[in-house]
Amino acid sequence: MTDPTISRTRTHEAEVAALFLKYSSRIRGIILSMQPDFARADDILQETFLTVSAKSDQFEFGTDFMSWVYQIARYKVLEDRRRAGKTTEQLSIASIESLLAAEPNLLDDQQEERMEALQDCLTRLSPKSRQAIELRYAREHPAAEIATVMGWTVDSVYVALSRARSLLAKCIDEGLRSKGVTT
Repeated sequence: MTDPTISRTRTHEAEVAALFLKYSSRIRGIILSMQPDFARADDILQETFLTVSAKSDQFEFGTDFMSWVYQIARYKVLEDRRRAGKTTEQLSIASIESLLAAEPNLLDDQQEERMEALQDCLTRLSPKSRQAIELRYAREHPAAEIATVMGWTVDSVYVALSRARSLLAKCIDEGLRSKGVTT
């Protein structure tokens, strides 16, 4: 015989987990905006899911699920930074919060498709091109620093970044068109 309270709790947990899975791409995008390292962002996404599951009883249906999950994800990113000893942010938490407050559907389905296409296309770049893109856009290094790190001239960095951006744009457009998403 099953206790009805336990049954309701399990159902609530399952519904919260289903919501998390439904919005996981959007949640991952939010985490990536705060932690651009894909592997670490995926780890944070998993930690966020575990916390959401553990705290599912605190979520009330009818309230904003994404805001609730965002707060949990934000704390997980901050926790990760503390563990890693990092104090800098790619985008300030306050600016992300204000963007989300101003536009709750910031990462609509089409933007999620673009994010997935970008991630796929990044894996298709050569390792050197991918590294140059990461150094420039995720870590915000100037071309002179990238040249030093990679052993290139500054002009070579600009050429490599330009070519990589062109390849990414073409790859993303083709990927979206193949999925029927208009660009």
